[in-house]
Amino acid sequence: MATITLEYDGRNSAIKKLIEVLISLGAKEASADTSKKAQVQNVKESLSTAFDELHSGKARKNARNLFA
Repeated sequence: MATITLEYDGRNSAIKKLIEVLISLGAKEASADTSKKAQVQNVKESLSTAFDELHSGKARKNARNLFA
């Protein structure tokens, strides 16, 4: 699933109609609070994984080798 963020003038009726069409085609509307919570959760999970790998000795010591 892909995610997009739109900024628009809420008074623009054409944009509102376009968003309604997208939703009718299966798009979902997420609130900013939901996105923020999901982002915070993803960061926590990433940090937890990184520290677990560091403590278990699985972490690479040289970050330059990560993309070699």
